[in-house]
Amino acid sequence: MPNINKIKRTIKRNRLKILLLAIAVSTITFFSLNEISPNQIATEQNKTPSPNPNQITTITEPDSNIQNLLQTEIQQLTGTYNIVIKDLKTNQIYSIGQNQKIPSASIYKLAVMYKAFDALEKGELKKNQILSNGLTVEKALEQMITISDNESALILAEKLGWKNINYFLQSEGVTGFNLMIKDYPETTARATADLLERIYRKTAVSAQASREMLELLLAQQKNDRIPSLLPPNIKVAHKTGELDNFRHDAGIVFGKRSDYIFVFLTETPVPEDAYTNIANLSKTTFDALENPNTLK
Repeated sequence: MPNINKIKRTIKRNRLKILLLAIAVSTITFFSLNEISPNQIATEQNKTPSPNPNQITTITEPDSNIQNLLQTEIQQLTGTYNIVIKDLKTNQIYSIGQNQKIPSASIYKLAVMYKAFDALEKGELKKNQILSNGLTVEKALEQMITISDNESALILAEKLGWKNINYFLQSEGVTGFNLMIKDYPETTARATADLLERIYRKTAVSAQASREMLELLLAQQKNDRIPSLLPPNIKVAHKTGELDNFRHDAGIVFGKRSDYIFVFLTETPVPEDAYTNIANLSKTTFDALENPNTLK
Protein backbone atom coordinates (compact mmCIF):
# COMPACT_ATOMS: atom_id res chain seq x y z
CA MET A 1 0.00 0.00 0.00
CA PRO A 2 1.43 3.41 -0.95
CA ASN A 3 2.72 5.68 1.83
CA ILE A 4 0.28 8.63 1.65
CA ASN A 5 2.27 10.90 3.93
CA LYS A 6 5.46 10.33 1.90
CA ILE A 7 3.62 11.17 -1.33
CA LYS A 8 2.25 14.38 0.20
CA ARG A 9 5.75 15.44 1.32
CA THR A 10 7.13 14.75 -2.19
CA ILE A 11 4.38 16.80 -3.82
CA LYS A 12 5.03 19.67 -1.40
CA ARG A 13 8.77 19.60 -2.20
CA ASN A 14 8.07 19.54 -5.99
CA ARG A 15 5.72 22.50 -5.69
CA LEU A 16 8.44 24.46 -3.88
CA LYS A 17 10.98 23.58 -6.61
CA ILE A 18 8.57 24.70 -9.35
CA LEU A 19 7.92 27.99 -7.52
CA LEU A 20 11.64 28.69 -7.15
CA LEU A 21 12.26 27.83 -10.81
CA ALA A 22 9.51 30.19 -11.95
CA ILE A 23 11.00 33.02 -9.88
CA ALA A 24 14.45 32.37 -11.38
CA VAL A 25 13.14 32.37 -14.96
CA SER A 26 11.23 35.61 -14.37
CA THR A 27 14.35 37.25 -12.93
CA ILE A 28 16.54 36.18 -15.90
CA THR A 29 13.91 37.36 -18.40
CA PHE A 30 13.65 40.74 -16.66
CA PHE A 31 17.39 41.39 -16.79
CA SER A 32 17.64 40.12 -20.39
CA LEU A 33 14.99 42.57 -21.51
CA ASN A 34 16.80 45.39 -19.78
CA GLU A 35 19.96 44.56 -21.75
CA ILE A 36 18.28 45.50 -25.08
CA SER A 37 20.04 48.53 -26.49
CA PRO A 38 18.20 51.80 -27.29
CA ASN A 39 19.01 51.24 -30.99
CA GLN A 40 17.29 47.84 -30.95
CA ILE A 41 14.20 49.32 -29.31
CA ALA A 42 14.10 52.17 -31.85
CA THR A 43 14.41 49.67 -34.69
CA GLU A 44 11.43 47.69 -33.41
CA GLN A 45 9.35 50.83 -32.94
CA ASN A 46 10.10 52.08 -36.45
CA LYS A 47 9.14 48.85 -38.25
CA THR A 48 6.30 49.28 -40.74
CA PRO A 49 4.17 46.36 -41.91
CA SER A 50 3.81 47.50 -45.52
CA PRO A 51 6.68 49.67 -46.91
CA ASN A 52 6.04 52.06 -49.78
CA PRO A 53 6.68 50.04 -53.01
CA ASN A 54 8.02 53.18 -54.70
CA GLN A 55 10.58 53.90 -51.99
CA ILE A 56 14.11 53.62 -53.37
CA THR A 57 16.36 51.45 -51.24
CA THR A 58 20.06 50.78 -51.32
CA ILE A 59 22.27 48.24 -49.56
CA THR A 60 24.77 50.93 -48.56
CA GLU A 61 24.61 54.62 -47.66
CA PRO A 62 20.82 54.79 -47.20
CA ASP A 63 20.95 58.58 -46.98
CA SER A 64 23.05 59.04 -50.12
CA ASN A 65 22.57 62.03 -52.39
CA ILE A 66 22.10 59.78 -55.42
CA GLN A 67 19.24 57.97 -53.72
CA ASN A 68 17.52 61.24 -52.85
CA LEU A 69 17.98 62.52 -56.39
CA LEU A 70 16.48 59.39 -57.94
CA GLN A 71 13.57 59.42 -55.53
CA THR A 72 12.77 63.01 -56.47
CA GLU A 73 12.86 62.17 -60.18
CA ILE A 74 10.61 59.10 -59.90
CA GLN A 75 7.98 60.77 -57.74
CA GLN A 76 7.28 63.19 -60.58
CA LEU A 77 6.35 60.40 -63.01
CA THR A 78 3.09 58.53 -63.49
CA GLY A 79 2.86 54.78 -63.95
CA THR A 80 4.83 51.82 -62.61
CA TYR A 81 8.63 51.90 -62.63
CA ASN A 82 10.77 48.92 -61.64
CA ILE A 83 14.39 49.96 -61.48
CA VAL A 84 17.77 48.55 -60.52
CA ILE A 85 20.91 50.65 -60.77
CA LYS A 86 24.12 49.01 -59.61
CA ASP A 87 27.55 50.60 -59.54
CA LEU A 88 29.79 47.74 -60.63
CA LYS A 89 32.87 49.29 -59.03
CA THR A 90 31.42 49.84 -55.54
CA ASN A 91 28.58 47.27 -55.69
CA GLN A 92 26.19 49.94 -54.43
CA ILE A 93 22.59 49.25 -55.47
CA TYR A 94 19.59 51.55 -55.82
CA SER A 95 16.20 50.03 -56.60
CA ILE A 96 12.47 50.49 -56.91
CA GLY A 97 10.25 47.40 -57.04
CA GLN A 98 13.23 45.26 -57.97
CA ASN A 99 11.42 41.97 -57.28
CA GLN A 100 8.08 42.92 -58.78
CA LYS A 101 7.17 40.71 -61.74
CA ILE A 102 6.29 42.49 -64.96
CA PRO A 103 5.73 41.37 -68.57
CA SER A 104 9.22 41.30 -70.02
CA ALA A 105 8.43 42.28 -73.61
CA SER A 106 11.67 41.60 -75.53
CA ILE A 107 13.81 41.54 -72.39
CA TYR A 108 13.15 37.77 -72.34
CA LYS A 109 15.52 37.55 -75.31
CA LEU A 110 18.39 38.04 -72.85
CA ALA A 111 17.40 34.72 -71.27
CA VAL A 112 17.20 33.01 -74.67
CA MET A 113 20.65 34.36 -75.57
CA TYR A 114 22.10 33.14 -72.26
CA LYS A 115 20.79 29.61 -72.76
CA ALA A 116 21.80 29.58 -76.44
CA PHE A 117 25.42 30.26 -75.50
CA ASP A 118 25.23 27.54 -72.90
CA ALA A 119 24.02 25.13 -75.63
CA LEU A 120 26.83 26.30 -77.94
CA GLU A 121 29.36 25.73 -75.16
CA LYS A 122 28.08 22.18 -74.64
CA GLY A 123 27.97 21.39 -78.35
CA GLU A 124 24.17 21.09 -78.39
CA LEU A 125 24.07 23.87 -81.00
CA LYS A 126 26.51 24.97 -83.69
CA LYS A 127 26.95 28.56 -84.79
CA ASN A 128 26.70 27.56 -88.45
CA GLN A 129 23.63 25.38 -87.86
CA ILE A 130 20.72 26.39 -90.13
CA LEU A 131 17.41 27.12 -88.40
CA SER A 132 13.90 26.89 -89.88
CA ASN A 133 13.94 30.57 -90.90
CA GLY A 134 16.98 29.95 -93.10
CA LEU A 135 19.38 31.76 -90.74
CA THR A 136 22.34 30.26 -88.95
CA VAL A 137 22.25 30.16 -85.16
CA GLU A 138 24.92 32.87 -85.10
CA LYS A 139 22.91 35.17 -87.38
CA ALA A 140 19.66 34.50 -85.53
CA LEU A 141 21.32 35.48 -82.25
CA GLU A 142 22.63 38.67 -83.81
CA GLN A 143 19.23 39.68 -85.19
CA MET A 144 17.39 38.71 -82.00
CA ILE A 145 19.52 41.09 -79.94
CA THR A 146 20.59 43.93 -82.25
CA ILE A 147 17.27 44.54 -84.03
CA SER A 148 15.03 42.54 -81.64
CA ASP A 149 13.86 40.19 -84.38
CA ASN A 150 10.90 38.25 -82.96
CA GLU A 151 10.98 35.38 -85.45
CA SER A 152 14.61 34.54 -84.66
CA ALA A 153 13.88 34.73 -80.92
CA LEU A 154 10.89 32.38 -81.13
CA ILE A 155 12.70 29.85 -83.32
CA LEU A 156 15.71 29.80 -80.99
CA ALA A 157 13.49 29.50 -77.93
CA GLU A 158 11.56 26.61 -79.49
CA LYS A 159 14.81 24.93 -80.47
CA LEU A 160 16.18 25.24 -76.94
CA GLY A 161 12.87 24.55 -75.22
CA TRP A 162 11.07 27.17 -73.11
CA LYS A 163 11.08 24.90 -70.07
CA ASN A 164 14.81 24.20 -70.52
CA ILE A 165 15.57 27.92 -70.61
CA ASN A 166 13.57 28.45 -67.42
CA TYR A 167 15.29 25.55 -65.66
CA PHE A 168 18.74 26.68 -66.79
CA LEU A 169 18.28 30.20 -65.40
CA GLN A 170 17.03 28.84 -62.07
CA SER A 171 19.93 26.40 -61.84
CA GLU A 172 22.29 29.32 -62.48
CA GLY A 173 20.69 31.30 -59.66
CA VAL A 174 19.04 33.85 -61.95
CA THR A 175 15.56 33.80 -60.42
CA GLY A 176 12.75 36.10 -61.52
CA PHE A 177 12.45 35.20 -65.19
CA ASN A 178 9.41 33.08 -66.11
CA LEU A 179 9.15 32.09 -69.76
CA MET A 180 6.34 29.62 -69.15
CA ILE A 181 3.55 32.22 -68.75
CA LYS A 182 0.78 31.55 -71.27
CA ASP A 183 0.44 35.10 -72.60
CA TYR A 184 3.79 36.87 -72.10
CA PRO A 185 7.08 35.96 -70.40
CA GLU A 186 7.77 37.78 -67.13
CA THR A 187 10.85 39.13 -65.45
CA THR A 188 11.94 41.36 -62.60
CA ALA A 189 14.39 44.23 -62.59
CA ARG A 190 16.58 42.27 -60.16
CA ALA A 191 16.71 39.14 -62.35
CA THR A 192 17.54 41.21 -65.41
CA ALA A 193 20.30 43.03 -63.54
CA ASP A 194 21.72 39.73 -62.23
CA LEU A 195 21.94 38.30 -65.75
CA LEU A 196 23.65 41.44 -67.07
CA GLU A 197 26.12 41.45 -64.20
CA ARG A 198 27.16 37.88 -65.02
CA ILE A 199 27.92 38.98 -68.56
CA TYR A 200 29.93 41.95 -67.25
CA ARG A 201 31.86 39.77 -64.76
CA LYS A 202 32.50 37.20 -67.52
CA THR A 203 30.79 34.44 -65.52
CA ALA A 204 27.84 33.92 -67.91
CA VAL A 205 28.52 30.38 -69.23
CA SER A 206 32.24 31.16 -69.77
CA ALA A 207 34.54 34.14 -70.22
CA GLN A 208 34.45 33.73 -74.02
CA ALA A 209 30.67 33.33 -74.12
CA SER A 210 30.30 36.40 -71.89
CA ARG A 211 32.47 38.46 -74.24
CA GLU A 212 30.41 37.40 -77.25
CA MET A 213 27.13 38.20 -75.49
CA LEU A 214 28.51 41.59 -74.53
CA GLU A 215 29.49 42.29 -78.15
CA LEU A 216 25.94 41.54 -79.28
CA LEU A 217 24.51 43.92 -76.69
CA LEU A 218 27.01 46.62 -77.65
CA ALA A 219 25.82 46.30 -81.27
CA GLN A 220 22.21 47.16 -80.27
CA GLN A 221 20.62 49.33 -82.96
CA LYS A 222 17.69 50.65 -80.90
CA ASN A 223 19.34 53.47 -79.00
CA ASP A 224 16.44 55.78 -78.19
CA ARG A 225 16.47 55.21 -74.41
CA ILE A 226 19.51 54.56 -72.19
CA PRO A 227 22.16 55.90 -74.61
CA SER A 228 20.00 58.67 -76.06
CA LEU A 229 21.27 61.60 -73.95
CA LEU A 230 24.66 60.20 -72.95
CA PRO A 231 27.93 61.44 -74.49
CA PRO A 232 28.53 59.75 -77.87
CA ASN A 233 31.80 58.17 -76.70
CA ILE A 234 30.10 56.26 -73.85
CA LYS A 235 29.52 52.59 -74.66
CA VAL A 236 26.21 50.98 -73.67
CA ALA A 237 25.50 47.25 -73.96
CA HIS A 238 21.73 46.95 -73.69
CA LYS A 239 18.43 45.37 -74.75
CA THR A 240 15.11 47.16 -75.22
CA GLY A 241 11.57 45.85 -74.89
CA GLU A 242 8.16 47.06 -76.10
CA LEU A 243 4.70 45.56 -75.60
CA ASP A 244 1.34 47.33 -75.19
CA ASN A 245 1.92 49.90 -72.41
CA PHE A 246 5.28 48.43 -71.43
CA ARG A 247 8.54 50.10 -72.41
CA HIS A 248 11.81 48.72 -71.09
CA ASP A 249 15.55 49.12 -71.45
CA ALA A 250 18.25 47.24 -69.58
CA GLY A 251 21.97 47.43 -70.02
CA ILE A 252 25.52 48.02 -68.88
CA VAL A 253 26.91 51.55 -69.14
CA PHE A 254 30.68 51.92 -69.43
CA GLY A 255 31.45 55.33 -67.98
CA LYS A 256 34.77 57.07 -67.55
CA ARG A 257 34.68 56.86 -63.76
CA SER A 258 32.34 53.93 -63.16
CA ASP A 259 30.63 51.09 -64.98
CA TYR A 260 27.09 50.41 -63.88
CA ILE A 261 23.98 48.39 -64.65
CA PHE A 262 20.84 50.33 -65.51
CA VAL A 263 17.54 48.41 -65.65
CA PHE A 264 14.37 50.40 -66.26
CA LEU A 265 11.10 48.45 -66.69
CA THR A 266 7.93 50.51 -67.09
CA GLU A 267 4.18 50.35 -67.50
CA THR A 268 2.68 53.76 -68.16
CA PRO A 269 -0.65 55.17 -69.40
CA VAL A 270 1.22 57.00 -72.17
CA PRO A 271 4.01 54.59 -73.17
CA GLU A 272 5.52 57.08 -75.62
CA ASP A 273 6.53 59.20 -72.62
CA ALA A 274 8.63 56.31 -71.28
CA TYR A 275 11.28 56.85 -73.97
CA THR A 276 11.94 60.34 -72.64
CA ASN A 277 11.66 59.28 -68.99
CA ILE A 278 14.19 56.48 -69.42
CA ALA A 279 16.57 58.74 -71.35
CA ASN A 280 16.30 61.50 -68.73
CA LEU A 281 16.87 59.18 -65.78
CA SER A 282 19.75 57.54 -67.64
CA LYS A 283 21.39 60.95 -68.05
CA THR A 284 20.69 61.88 -64.42
CA THR A 285 22.22 58.62 -63.21
CA PHE A 286 25.25 58.99 -65.46
CA ASP A 287 25.94 62.53 -64.25
CA ALA A 288 25.50 61.53 -60.61
CA LEU A 289 27.87 58.53 -60.82
CA GLU A 290 30.44 60.26 -63.00
CA ASN A 291 30.47 63.50 -60.97
CA PRO A 292 29.39 62.62 -57.42
CA ASN A 293 30.87 65.78 -55.93
CA THR A 294 28.34 67.94 -57.78
CA LEU A 295 25.55 66.45 -55.62
CA LYS A 296 27.10 67.45 -52.30
